[in-house]
Amino acid sequence: MRISAKNQIKGKVTSVIHGSSYSRVSVEQTDADGNMTGSFIHAAVPVDICKDMDLGKGNVVTCIFPAAAVIIGKHDI
Repeated sequence: MRISAKNQIKGKVTSVIHGSSYSRVSVEQTDADGNMTGSFIHAAVPVDICKDMDLGKGNVVTCIFPAAAVIIGKHDI
């Protein structure tokens, strides 16, 4: 899989919970060596897409974040 987006995080699916219209997919981030980091990403994926992709526990996936969707705020201490 080749994608032009630079904001990518690889990980392993730890759980998939199907709702009525969306599935909650939990992904544990892996480091460059493929070791689990303990950091999680949770994504809402339409149920039909989730089933079509056959997403399940143990799948290796890449989470992709469009830059326009990321906003960072700095706290003044």
